[in-house]
Amino acid sequence: MGDCCCKNSVPDVFTYAPSSATQSANSPYENRQRTPKVDPNLVDQLVLEMLTVAASRVDTDEESPVSLVKLHLIADKEEGWIQMITSMVNVIPIENPFGPTAISILLDACPLPSRETVIKVTELFGLSSERAKQGEINVRVDRNICIVLGSLAEKLVGPNSIAMLTEKTLDYLFTFLVDHREPCLCLFALIALEKFAHTMENKIVIKDRLEKYGENPLLLLEKFADSEDNIWRQVGFCASWSLDNLFVIEGRKLSYEVVDMKDINAILNCQDVSEYLQISPNGLEARCDSYSFESVRCTFQVDDGCWYYEATVVTPGVMQIGWATKNSHFLSDEGFGIGDDLYSISYDGCRELVWYNARPTSITAVKPWAPGDVLGCLIDLTTKEIIFSMNGQRLPTYNEIFEATKYGFFAAASFMAYQQCKFNFGKEPFKFAPEDRIFATFNDFGQLTDEQKKVIPRRLYLERLRHSSVKEDSCTLCYDDTACCVLEPCGHRGFCSVCTSMLRDCPMCRGEILNIRREAI
Repeated sequence: MGDCCCKNSVPDVFTYAPSSATQSANSPYENRQRTPKVDPNLVDQLVLEMLTVAASRVDTDEESPVSLVKLHLIADKEEGWIQMITSMVNVIPIENPFGPTAISILLDACPLPSRETVIKVTELFGLSSERAKQGEINVRVDRNICIVLGSLAEKLVGPNSIAMLTEKTLDYLFTFLVDHREPCLCLFALIALEKFAHTMENKIVIKDRLEKYGENPLLLLEKFADSEDNIWRQVGFCASWSLDNLFVIEGRKLSYEVVDMKDINAILNCQDVSEYLQISPNGLEARCDSYSFESVRCTFQVDDGCWYYEATVVTPGVMQIGWATKNSHFLSDEGFGIGDDLYSISYDGCRELVWYNARPTSITAVKPWAPGDVLGCLIDLTTKEIIFSMNGQRLPTYNEIFEATKYGFFAAASFMAYQQCKFNFGKEPFKFAPEDRIFATFNDFGQLTDEQKKVIPRRLYLERLRHSSVKEDSCTLCYDDTACCVLEPCGHRGFCSVCTSMLRDCPMCRGEILNIRREAI
């Protein structure tokens, strides 16, 4: 978000009471300290306002919303920070698709709590297996608690995260993991455990707990990866990813070793993806559980003709899905994704916006997307048209992007926190295929080697890099692909096309990049 210039105009958010320890015996109103008292109703109201504003906010250069500034001021004090957490847990509704993401954003934007404050919060929640086993589970509250725990574990990697993962916290999360009454709680408890595992000591503790069960609970949960129920499908996806990347079981084959890739010729490119996006073993489904805005491109490039693919919505939150060239930048930490530059365009069905060059165009002809909805993405390079459709209902035609680039397009998508989507590049019949023109599919024309079809866990990929030799013509940033790009106007070279797609300034001279020229290899 942009710097806020409105802090000085923000009304006071505290009420004050005198501190008896510092009151003058003669005049109780002289030389007293003012102890801030936070109004819980005000904080509840600000959290709900922030949820509404954040869901509709589309310009990252705008000043920070007043509600966020007020919450930031409140959270600067321990009592205020705890009240903000309490309000988020109690008032954020489960049916709001932006709710989980809003919790992550608020915790990321507010000051870091102390170790003592974090411990107070976990004690305030009263976490235990007994609480999780109560007959009347409050799904909204417990879901929000799991999200808060996971977000704090991600933000406070290290000693503070270790302090949070007490035996009672572990019991609380594992009860939801093994009790399948509420798939929503099972999902967010699992995600919280994944984030706690970012700290090695926690990872060991969680893995030891998993091994105490007769059958590892994650082995049962990963079977839901192909479920028609969208929440259980997310549980299965996360369980499979955790078993491949975090809580590895000796003797269990990794998912990419057993998945059938026989007729799949185009997938999401695990070599052209931002750091924290999770990709399924078959390369056709992606998920983000990080608070950053994660992006990926497909393996197949289109330069002419007419092409079409479909994306099935698994979660109803913010995703920007569409088309991008190699010149499109993945700036996940800054919140820039597909549709936020001259070289990409996307549709965001949560906020009902088409994005191009970071400018949104409102779409009112369709309702916000929901789990199971199908987004159609068509590009016709002959007629210079890009057309999105929702469940077969065609949206307006867009062609502005062709003024900046004429060829080199890839299917691409960006995901906010806790979002998941499934892609069909032509392996399966399309649900809403265009009827007004002839089109081709990536899967019919794509070619991938057996090695290129492998979506290996990131830990194995990094291990291979450590043991691989570096070629003389390798990219000086990733040391993986061949250096083939020259940055203009500075003229510095030695970078691959994947790395240059994520650069805005030259890493050598810090000059602005106005053009990227490919050299013959």
